[in-house]
Amino acid sequence: MSFISLYKLQILTKVAAELSKYMPEKAEEDTSSILRSPMPGTVVAVSVKPGDKVSEGQEICVIEAMKMQNSMIAAKTGKVKAVHCKGGDTVGEGDLLVELE
Repeated sequence: MSFISLYKLQILTKVAAELSKYMPEKAEEDTSSILRSPMPGTVVAVSVKPGDKVSEGQEICVIEAMKMQNSMIAAKTGKVKAVHCKGGDTVGEGDLLVELE
C-alpha cells in the first residue's frame, strides 16, 4: 500500500503554532545560473572566464577535497557573467564560484 501526499501537514504544539505565524518561510534560491562549492576544498582549475559561452554539463572548474578531485559542471547553457575564484583558492561550502547570465 502506498500513500500519496496531497497536503503539506505540520503537527505543532499550541505554543509552536502561535509562534510559527511570525516565522517567515525561506524562499528557494534559483541555483541554475550560479555555481556554489558543494564542500570545503581547494580550486584546482577554472576552465572558463567572463564572456565565455558554456553548455549544460560542461566542466566549469575542479575542486579538490579530501584528496578527491570533483568536477563542477554547468546546470544550464549560458554565458559566464563572473568568475569568483581562481586556481589555488581555498573555498568553503556554499561559496560562490561562477555566475551565468
